Amino acid sequence: MIYDKITNAGLYAFPNVRLMKAVADMSHNLHGEAAETNDFKKNSLLFTTVPKGEKRFEAHRKFIDIHVVLEGREYVEVSDVERLSDLTEYDPEHDIQFGDASAGHAFKGYLEPGYFLICFPEDTHLVGAHEQAEQTVRKIVYKIEA
Repeated sequence: MIYDKITNAGLYAFPNVRLMKAVADMSHNLHGEAAETNDFKKNSLLFTTVPKGEKRFEAHRKFIDIHVVLEGREYVEVSDVERLSDLTEYDPEHDIQFGDASAGHAFKGYLEPGYFLICFPEDTHLVGAHEQAEQTVRKIVYKIEA
């Protein structure tokens, strides 16, 4: 997991070329359309957050996610995938599995405009939540093959 300011994205170097291209797009073309590429998918989302107690952690085996909030504020938690319990069956078509993680073993905070969150396959993440008041969130999620 990496949580940082977008302005610091150039400080990171990854051996995964596709991930580097997605980070470059985030740094220089966040509000633009992604060039046609097989390196990553750039998904625009618009949603209303839900209470964190109604959300579950999600895990991916094949993809790295980069979450970037453009508008609004989103509560997130990140933990190690090995800490998941009460797992659903893995859905290979959508590369997703849901579960629960102990609150004592998670990074917790808010993702706001100007910051990014990278979740690797070993990271399970709870996103799209709020603690007190719902928020309308517009965000970009990059999906990069690990």
